[in-house]
Amino acid sequence: MISIKKLATVGAAAGLLAASAMPVFASHSDDLDIDQKNGAIVKNNTVTVANTGLNSIGGGKLVIQKTGNALAQADVSTVANKNVAVVKDCDCFDDVDIDQKNFAYVKNNTVTVANSGKNTIGGGKLVIQKTGNATAVAWVTNVVNKNVTVVGD
Repeated sequence: MISIKKLATVGAAAGLLAASAMPVFASHSDDLDIDQKNGAIVKNNTVTVANTGLNSIGGGKLVIQKTGNALAQADVSTVANKNVAVVKDCDCFDDVDIDQKNFAYVKNNTVTVANSGKNTIGGGKLVIQKTGNATAVAWVTNVVNKNVTVVGD
């Protein structure tokens, strides 16, 4: 027969065990909370100049001047603020909360100049001046505030 003292001791021990384990059970959460934040301030100032020269031809009986081509290129690329959150399907979360925030200020000042020159010709019997081609090209690419979220497989 089990005595009342033994029963009371076992009951008290079980109560202490349950009370000590209770905070662990109470603080466990099956929620996943992801916060991603980015900020960027980008200022691009680009000046590209190509010039075949400030050529001048003076007098003479036969003067020939030929200048080369002028090519000015500018390529400006900005990539800022990319958030990626991938949560695999594990059936282990009751609630998934993903908060992605981005801020970007992008200012591009791009000047591209190509000039075949400020050419002048003076007097003479035969003066020939040929300048090259002048080409100016600018590429500006901005990719900002990109968020990618994948939940599941």
